Amino acid sequence: MRLCRFNSGGKERFGIYSDNEIREIDGDLFNPKKETGKIYREDEVEFLPPTQPTNIVGIGFNFMKHRDELKDIATNEPTITLMAANSVTGHGKEILLPEISGRVEHEAELGIIIGKGGHRIEKPAEHILGYTIVNDVTARDIEHKMIQWSPSKSFPGFCPVGPCVNTELDVRNLRIQCRVNDELRQDSTTGKMIYSPNECVRFASKFMTLEQGDLIATGTVPGVGKLEDGDVVEVEIEGIGILRNFVRKK
Repeated sequence: MRLCRFNSGGKERFGIYSDNEIREIDGDLFNPKKETGKIYREDEVEFLPPTQPTNIVGIGFNFMKHRDELKDIATNEPTITLMAANSVTGHGKEILLPEISGRVEHEAELGIIIGKGGHRIEKPAEHILGYTIVNDVTARDIEHKMIQWSPSKSFPGFCPVGPCVNTELDVRNLRIQCRVNDELRQDSTTGKMIYSPNECVRFASKFMTLEQGDLIATGTVPGVGKLEDGDVVEVEIEGIGILRNFVRKK
């Protein structure tokens, strides 16, 4: 089931997302209830990030070819980058290019939404609500300058997420693509991950307590590239949908 969070008429709502329409439900992502009978077209609502995470955790270098792309800063072990909670934005929103960076890049990633929190999680599948799409936008020049990478990923709007969460998805071999102005930039599958989503949850929870609604970005596929003012960037993951955002100068 693909669940989404959206705004209509100035009110936060939740629904089942399918075939370019949303069927509103009572409850929320973590406690979905019966349908209300209200149906919205995709183009008449404002998509909101599926959750408002306390923690946004980025797993670094989870694809060998991406590790090769950034071999000057890559590590042989998984890495964790924490991102500011207010970097999250939704489907259809703008990615604003900060003045202090000359190279902002897209990163297409599978996202994990935590359904049940925990520390030192041993059975990750019991803690995962579902999967979403993340564009882990990165100011690459800032990332290269700093030991800590969080500043390069924490600008407002640098973490587009959505448009929905699929709670019934086999993620072992999903196709992940990124297009910029309809040009294919990234194209790979989750089957090429070094660390599975379950391993990502287990690893991250060694160091912190994950909370319900938290987001884990599982690492980008190879082919990252520069974003320019006016670009339209789309990340598509099989079984979830398309996350589309518009790039603008700040």
